Amino acid sequence: MTVQEIKGKKLVKGIAPNVEPEALLNDKRKVFLFGSPSYTNIGDQAIAYAEEKFVKNHFPYYEYIEIMDYATDEGIELVKEIIREDDIVCFTGGGNLGNLYLDIEEDRRKVFSAFKDYKSISLPQSVYFEDTEEGQKEKKKTQDAYHQNTNLTIAARETQTLDVVKETFNSNVIFTPDMVLSLDIVPRELERDGVLFILRADKEKVTDEDFISQMKKWAEKTTYTERTDTVLDTVDTIDYADREKHFMEMLDRIGSSKLVITDRLHAMIFSIITKTPCLVFGNSYGKAKHSYRDWLESLNFIEYTDKNDVEELERMIDRLLQAEPNDVDLSKDFQPLIDFFAS
Repeated sequence: MTVQEIKGKKLVKGIAPNVEPEALLNDKRKVFLFGSPSYTNIGDQAIAYAEEKFVKNHFPYYEYIEIMDYATDEGIELVKEIIREDDIVCFTGGGNLGNLYLDIEEDRRKVFSAFKDYKSISLPQSVYFEDTEEGQKEKKKTQDAYHQNTNLTIAARETQTLDVVKETFNSNVIFTPDMVLSLDIVPRELERDGVLFILRADKEKVTDEDFISQMKKWAEKTTYTERTDTVLDTVDTIDYADREKHFMEMLDRIGSSKLVITDRLHAMIFSIITKTPCLVFGNSYGKAKHSYRDWLESLNFIEYTDKNDVEELERMIDRLLQAEPNDVDLSKDFQPLIDFFAS
C-alpha cells in the first residue's frame, strides 16, 4: 500500500483522525485503538483522552492510531492491510462490555476476532451481562468471538468485574483502575459555589427521583443547586478534535462547585481531579461502588453511600466539606498495563 492510497482511505472520516496519513506507513511500532467514542458521554471521552496520554507518555516510540466508533468496519479493513507482527490492537475502555450497549459490544467482538493473530487488549472495563435469557445469549456470542483470539488480554477496573471476567473468559486478565485515574492534571483554581447534581438519565439509573428532590430541597436551604449529567445534550457528537475541550469544560464546571452529588463513576473521578467534595450513589450494577472501594476509599473528601436518610447524609456531607482534600497514589496500580505494552 502506498501513501497515496492511504490518503485516499483517510477520506473515510474517523480513521486515524489523530495522525497524518504518512504515520500509518512509518517504521514505528503501532498501537491501534478501536472504538474511540464520538458520542457525548464525557466519561468515555475522558477515558479515550487518558488512553492516548498513557501510551504516548510511557511509550513515545509507538505510533498511536485511533479509529472512531463509527468507522469500525472501514478501520478493520485498513488496519488488516498495514498491521505488522509486533503491533498492538486495543479497544477503548469504559463500562460497556456486556449486553447493555450492544452496538459497542458488537464492534468489540468484530475487532478481537478480526485480529486474532495479534496482541490485543480490551482496556480497563466494567463488565455486565444481564441475568436474563437475552443477556446470557449475548454473553455466549461474546465468548465465541473473544475465544477466537488467544492473544487477548482483558483489563478489569474493579474486583467485581475481575471476578466476572475470570469466570466468563479464557483470556489473560489484568487488574488496573479506570484510565482517567492515570491522568496527571493540575486543575484550575476557580471560585467555588453551589451544589452540582450530576445524575444519570439512562438504563443504569437507580437513584429515586423523590429522594433526589429531598436532597435538592436540603441543599437549597443554604445555596443554589444545578442538575446536569456527564452526557452532554448541547452537542450531537464529539470527535477527536473536540475531545479535550469538552473534557476540560466539564472539569471546570465541577471544579467551580462546592459539592458534587452524583451516581456517575466519572463525575466522582472528575471530582477527585478537581479536589471537589463528592457524595456518590450507585448505578444498576455497582461500577462506582466497587471502583470506590477498590481504589479510592482512603480519600477523605469523597464518599460512596447506599443510604437514603437525608439527615444522615447531611452529616456525611458536612464531614466532606470540612476535610482538607488528600491524595491517593495509584501509579503503581497501572504497572500491569505498562508491562502489557512494554512486552
